[in-house]
Amino acid sequence: MKKSSLKFTLALSLSAVLLMTTAACGNKNESPDTGTNGGGGADKQETVTFWSWVPTDVQAEKAIAAFEKANPDIKVDYWRGEQTDYQKKLQVAMAANEGPDLLGMQVGGMLNQYANTLEPIEALADQNWGAGWQDNFVKASIDQVKATDGTMVALPLNLTGQEFVLYNKTIFDKVGITKLPTTYEEWLNVNAVIREKGDGIVPVAFGAKDIWHDVDMFVSLSNQFAPGKVYEAEQGKLAWTDQAFVDTMTAWSKLFTDKVMQDGALGLSTYPDARDQYFYSGKAAMFLTGSWHAGYSLPGGEKEGTAIENDETGIFLLPQIGPNASRAVASVDTALSINKNSKHKEAAWKLLEFMTQGEGQQIMADFIQGSPAKVGVEIQTLDQFKFDAEREGIKVVNDAIANAIGKRLLDYPELTNAIGIAMQDVAAGKDIETALKDIQKVSDGIDRK
Repeated sequence: MKKSSLKFTLALSLSAVLLMTTAACGNKNESPDTGTNGGGGADKQETVTFWSWVPTDVQAEKAIAAFEKANPDIKVDYWRGEQTDYQKKLQVAMAANEGPDLLGMQVGGMLNQYANTLEPIEALADQNWGAGWQDNFVKASIDQVKATDGTMVALPLNLTGQEFVLYNKTIFDKVGITKLPTTYEEWLNVNAVIREKGDGIVPVAFGAKDIWHDVDMFVSLSNQFAPGKVYEAEQGKLAWTDQAFVDTMTAWSKLFTDKVMQDGALGLSTYPDARDQYFYSGKAAMFLTGSWHAGYSLPGGEKEGTAIENDETGIFLLPQIGPNASRAVASVDTALSINKNSKHKEAAWKLLEFMTQGEGQQIMADFIQGSPAKVGVEIQTLDQFKFDAEREGIKVVNDAIANAIGKRLLDYPELTNAIGIAMQDVAAGKDIETALKDIQKVSDGIDRK
């Protein structure tokens, strides 16, 4: 890969250069002239603002320190908020032309919402990295950072996928389970053993109250029955009443009638209910979640301080329920974009490059914040896990994400919502054909231009 030397053709007047020593906010984030550091280095330091929900503050502290060490002429001003807060703040700031220079993006609806305000990336990557740079990213990630018109307006930071099962190996050992289930029949048998010998422990905890998680399950299951058809239906090329989705909804319904999902699942959220009240409290042997949970048992992670902090735990892929093998569905969890109106595009590019293809990728991988978007990154913190099952689980997750069958997140929020509501209705007993027709009505009203 070529050394980054961003080829923006900017003609800066003397007055513009002088402005770089003036403190400001939003897209005018130049560093103040403190006059306290000899040699004039601080006077010429440029500030680039970066907003996102990932990296976390701890992750960002390490990544930014490494970036600033490698780029002493650039200071990073990072603000992090939870996704809901972040999106609210970003919407106001971008509307007022006061957005950050580099910003976190969620692929799909959010990316398309802001596409016109984001710098096209592909030409910059071609200029700075040369031909074939796409091969340095996990294959599934590149198309997902393009807007609906095909313009690439972001680069992937990491990927996450579904559907995975956290399991308590200590509980499995106590009840005599020695083999992880890979088929639906094996999963049912495991659940039966836990009910019989587990002293009241719930086999599986699932937060069916969350539409996002229900839809993750739908996309995962549908790819077991008819690989790829869910994406055809998403684009209006296949009816939601197709037999593939009848089979998917039937399988979903059976998860409730066969008592795989715990009683009351429709009233529980994934976080904190199913996770904290059931799995982390030791009241459930398994917990359905995404690959982002793979690092939960690292020192200082979520598992620490819970009732199961000393239990051996691991993670496995959702068992095969349909006629085709179970495979993960994965999407770019966090993408990074350059604000089209940024006054610091060159500095923003350097930070973008650092986070997506530079040392930032290794830092994020070692925190196990999703799976790396860069090909060939190996996690170097596996020795920090206490148990073999936890280390093995990381390999299971990363291999599954690298070989994902398709994307996890659908492009149209209204469609996601309709599928989630239909799934909850079916789980509560609604006729499957009627529920699928409800999805079709919403799909028919989507403007896909």
